[in-house]
Amino acid sequence: MAVAALYVTLCSAASANDAVFQAVPVQVVDPGTRVRDDPGQESWNRLILVASPKINSGDVDSVSGTIRDAATKCSLTIMAEVEKTLPGGRFELKQVGVGYSVNGPEGRITVSSDTASELNIPLGFIARQVLRTNEQQLANVSLIGKTSALALFDASSVMLRKGQHRKYLTRHLVYLDQASGEGAMVTWLLVPPSDEEHPMAIINQPMRVTKWNTEETRKIHVDAEAFNFLGVPGELAFALEDLPPGVDVAWTERAAKLAGKKTFSVAELRELSDALREAMER
Repeated sequence: MAVAALYVTLCSAASANDAVFQAVPVQVVDPGTRVRDDPGQESWNRLILVASPKINSGDVDSVSGTIRDAATKCSLTIMAEVEKTLPGGRFELKQVGVGYSVNGPEGRITVSSDTASELNIPLGFIARQVLRTNEQQLANVSLIGKTSALALFDASSVMLRKGQHRKYLTRHLVYLDQASGEGAMVTWLLVPPSDEEHPMAIINQPMRVTKWNTEETRKIHVDAEAFNFLGVPGELAFALEDLPPGVDVAWTERAAKLAGKKTFSVAELRELSDALREAMER
C-alpha cells in the first residue's frame, strides 16, 4: 500500500546501546529561519508541517475579531535538519525542531515574541501575548527518543472528542528514509499519564501518517463556557478538531502495546518503528 512505501525499516539505523533515552526539551527552530523544504538550505532544511489555525466550529460568535486575529496570526511549524553524511550516501536526521511562523516581506519565516519587531513582523500586542503563551507551551514539548532515522516527541494538546474539549498528549514520530532523504510523520493521541508505573492508553482512533512538506489549515472548535467574564479564553477554550492531515492506519495489537510507553531505549524505538511499519503494510 502507499503508506507502507513511505516507511522504511529503521533497525539498521539504531545503535546497539540499549540505555533508556532521557527526555529533553525539543529543539526550537531559530527565529528568522525561512520556512521551506530546501535541502540546500544551511540549517533547518526540511519542512515537515505548517499548521495555520482557523476558528472553524462551536461557539464561533463568542470570539471577538481581535482575539480571532491574534489566535490565528502564527502557524505551528515543525522542521528537520537532514544531511547526507552517512556511508554509502545515506541521509541522517540530525535534529527535529518546532516553532511558530508567519508570512513576512520575504516569505514565511519563523518568529518569536522577542524578535518579531526586528524581523519586521508587526504582530500587535495581543498577538504577541498569544505567541508568548504558545512559546511557553513549546518549552514543555519533550523529545523522548532519537536515532539517525527517527525522532519521537510528545506535546500536550486539547482535542475535540465527543463534543467535549479534553486534554491529551499528541505523540509524534518523525521518520526519514535514509536512502532517499524523504520522510513522513506519524501522530496519535494518548491519555495523559495517571501514574509513573503504567503505560499511557492510546485513544480509540487510527494513527495518522502525514508526508513531509504538508501545509495544514488547522481547524479549531470554540467552547464559550471556557471564557471568563472579561471574554478572555481559558486553557480549554480552543480545541483541535483533528490530527494533521494524512492517511489513517489501523492499530495492530503489537503497535498499540508499544505506542503508550513513557520511555524508550534504542532497542524499544527499533521495535516501535518495526511495529508501525508492520501496521502500515496490512
